[in-house]
Amino acid sequence: MFKLMLQFIQVAKAQNVTQAANNLCLSQPTLSHNMNKLEEKLETKLFNRNSKGIRLTQGGELLYEQAKMMQNLYENTLVKLDKNKLRHNTELKIGCGDAWWHLFIRDCVQEFRGNYPHSNISIDVGDHLHLMSLLLSGDINLFVGHEILGLAQYEDVLFHPLFINSDKVYVRKGHPLLEKTCSNEDLARFPSVDLAAQTNRFSHLQHQTPERSSHQKRHYLQEKVIYQTNSLLTAIDLLQNSEAILAYPASMKDYFANFDLVELKLQACFNKASVGVYLYKDKNQDKQTIALLAQFKQIIASNPNIA
Repeated sequence: MFKLMLQFIQVAKAQNVTQAANNLCLSQPTLSHNMNKLEEKLETKLFNRNSKGIRLTQGGELLYEQAKMMQNLYENTLVKLDKNKLRHNTELKIGCGDAWWHLFIRDCVQEFRGNYPHSNISIDVGDHLHLMSLLLSGDINLFVGHEILGLAQYEDVLFHPLFINSDKVYVRKGHPLLEKTCSNEDLARFPSVDLAAQTNRFSHLQHQTPERSSHQKRHYLQEKVIYQTNSLLTAIDLLQNSEAILAYPASMKDYFANFDLVELKLQACFNKASVGVYLYKDKNQDKQTIALLAQFKQIIASNPNIA
């Protein structure tokens, strides 16, 4: 029936069956037969025929207006279906830490929005163990984070290194430690803010290693007071209103300055770690993922302050 309606629109526009048949790539007898069939189905005369062509009857005029509305609705539906297909086929589902969001992931997402304005975007921000859990459950396709020391063996998970990150230690202005160059023993006297997921929830993902054990002992992490949160803004608030310290990427110095947080002078580098992208092997050949990895590397290469 809908096919007949589309043919009727062409006949009504041309007011000539032969011309409409040519436009539709049909024979004139076939189109005439179809218009007779449409009149029979609707039990309404649609055309007044004469030697010069045809003219629409009152019923034909009414049908023409409604048929055009149906055609517009059909074409709009096709457009929406295409957009819906594109939205899901190019959907971006990524994870990252707060630092990487501010430093370069945000710019990548902005560019993605420009290239795929009709695509869904899902961004999870959090600790690397939390993000690994989301990757393994399929809630995200990749995430940017520190290389996980002692990560349980998952054969389908790959790590693409991007750069080496150095951590600084941040405190509020006026903090007692700002008067000196700090040793690990100095830092141990003050509470630490820990932007990490609850370790007992994700303990199955990470095993104890000599490197992890050495880091914990060196910074007295098993002996000192810890303020744990999964929110960067909450961490900032804790720092502003206490004598706590926060170890965080050195490249976040300018961002923290907006909140009157400053870095301490240290006797030695607090910590260095590789930062990269975790993803499934089957995503390694995905064009969108490859493009994102290339984009990450390009932004990092053009901004030496990130690493």
